[in-house]
Amino acid sequence: MAQSPQNTMVHKLMNNAYGDFFNYLERDQAINRAWNEPNSLEKLKNIVSTPSLPLKARFLACEVLFEKHFTFVADVGGALVAKIYADALVNNQTGMANSWGFLYEQDDAGPTGIRFSMIGKSSVPYLEALLDNNQRTLLYAGSKEATIGNAYQYRIKDFAAFYLSKITLTPITFYQDMAKRDAEIERFKKELAKN
Repeated sequence: MAQSPQNTMVHKLMNNAYGDFFNYLERDQAINRAWNEPNSLEKLKNIVSTPSLPLKARFLACEVLFEKHFTFVADVGGALVAKIYADALVNNQTGMANSWGFLYEQDDAGPTGIRFSMIGKSSVPYLEALLDNNQRTLLYAGSKEATIGNAYQYRIKDFAAFYLSKITLTPITFYQDMAKRDAEIERFKKELAKN
């Protein structure tokens, strides 16, 4: 039985047939390959909008659409896209922390983390839900980047707090000391609740 064109595209996304979206030497070509598929806009929006499809396919479809047809967020709904990105952050769908930014010291949301700001207010509830997530599943790659980035010991909640600070314009201070960092995140949560 032949696969539908949408299922074929899901299969290609799942198996990196277009290339590695998070190797920045390959990224543009990978996105162009996916975008150049026949009826790609319709297929990609359908992939994003179908909750039963694998997260990786939906997330990569979003990445293509952000680069090629940003208005898709309005078409499919900001909340849907924000949920996909929050799930991608928690489940390390990029394979490394670099894509999500170096956060506080360099004031860097990264090429993937910036999507939360691009989505805007619809991201807030999904990021707030991560402010208690102590997982440290994202590690930086590259010699200098790994040395600097991994020294911060960022947890999911640190990424979420950084993005929320940008979206809500609520200041937050980063502390290397974990106890101080956690106290600051608790203060930040109370500040967000007031707004």
